Amino acid sequence: MDKKKIMNWVIAIIVAIVYLMVSIIFKAWVYSWLIWVVYAIYRFIVK
Repeated sequence: MDKKKIMNWVIAIIVAIVYLMVSIIFKAWVYSWLIWVVYAIYRFIVK
């Protein structure tokens, strides 16, 4: 794998961990989808 693909995986894993932490700690499952929206926008801009 090239460096860019590895970096994309690392970012995706970090986002997933943050998502789970926010959801579990704050019991904010309804609002935590905003994290995924921000990540999707980030992915769109980077590409």
